[in-house]
Amino acid sequence: MSIPAHDVSQGRAAPPDMLEAVERVFATELRDFIAELCLLDGGVLIGWVRGEHHGNIADLVASSAEPFFKDATLAYADAADVSLAWGRSMQVVLDMEFVTKPVTVFFKLVLDGYFAGIAIQRILAESEPPFSLDGFARALSEARLNRAHA
Repeated sequence: MSIPAHDVSQGRAAPPDMLEAVERVFATELRDFIAELCLLDGGVLIGWVRGEHHGNIADLVASSAEPFFKDATLAYADAADVSLAWGRSMQVVLDMEFVTKPVTVFFKLVLDGYFAGIAIQRILAESEPPFSLDGFARALSEARLNRAHA
């Protein structure tokens, strides 16, 4: 099953409240990873994005995920952008992948001077429809390292 923010099995968009709930659960699971990632000076990350130093960004993502998630669960998808809008803070947007059995989540990680957020682009799930929020949350939780050892 594939959910690009919509239910492919039914051929229609997922309700906004369902997508919001999925993003909330996902963001909660990623909170400590994002905090770790944000320890890097923003100017360095912006330089890497503008210079297309994808290997450096991938290493940063891997090392930031290492204390919290099983190996190769969270990865940089080799695409990033810096947004410079007049009168607004700078934003760095990283394309990311979260891969764990039975789901893969393609999402954008938005890092702003004032906030960090995620925007899910697509969810691929091995299970048959309907998509289960509880099953999704369980899969995310199982991708984490044992919290006692993290």
